[in-house]
Amino acid sequence: MPARKTKGKTAASNERKVRAEERAAAESAAAAATTETVAGAADVTRGEDEAVAAAALSASSDAAARRGARDAAEGAAVLSIAEQVAAGGEIAAALSSDEFRRGMELAGIAGQVQAAAELLGGMARPTLAAFLSRTSHQLNVLAVEALGRASEGAIAAHGAEHLAGELAALGLTEMSEGRDEYTSSEALGAASAEMAASAVRSVAAGAAELAAAKAMGGMAAALVNDAADAAVGTRAADRGRPGKAAAAVAPRAAKPATRPAAKRGRRDPSEPKP
Repeated sequence: MPARKTKGKTAASNERKVRAEERAAAESAAAAATTETVAGAADVTRGEDEAVAAAALSASSDAAARRGARDAAEGAAVLSIAEQVAAGGEIAAALSSDEFRRGMELAGIAGQVQAAAELLGGMARPTLAAFLSRTSHQLNVLAVEALGRASEGAIAAHGAEHLAGELAALGLTEMSEGRDEYTSSEALGAASAEMAASAVRSVAAGAAELAAAKAMGGMAAALVNDAADAAVGTRAADRGRPGKAAAAVAPRAAKPATRPAAKRGRRDPSEPKP
């Protein structure tokens, strides 16, 4: 009888230990599920934020590309104008040289005619001398006008050269800015692609963590149900096993109505016989 009681106590202790372990495992699984849920939600949120940032970077890249194309077009147009102005300056310089040469030639002829007029005046030919003098004056006027045009052409040519240089510098600056914008566009595009890939990775990691959390939650619920079923089974087994409670409610054997003679005391003579 003592061995049976010891065996029953050991089995009950083992069952309680198993239930405690199952409860601890269920709590651990539930805590892990909560942790994975929080981590998964954070990763999904981070992925969504990264997707928004990737879209913004992509938009910035497109805008930079458009600015680069505009700057490059403007730079090319300014360079073309600079070339045209420079060509005009070269033409003006050439014309100025021609006018200067013509003016100097006319001035030389005017001087020669004037010298002839003075010579004829000394030779008693006043009419011819006066004509040559007038002709020399007219040639001199034409020479001055030609030299004036030559000076104006030289000034225009110098101004055109200076303007062409400024326009060329401006065009090169615009072209450089366009290249910088293209470089920025490429960098932003690469950053956008990397951010989009990171967003995909974050969302995938979050989905995996949420799936793991769901599985852990199911495992925790299963462990809790197993522990509850084990507890119900143990209580049912305890009710079915005879023990102290059964012994307490078992009917007692009936006592004999009379005690044995050895245990009865002496009868008083005054008492009536039974």
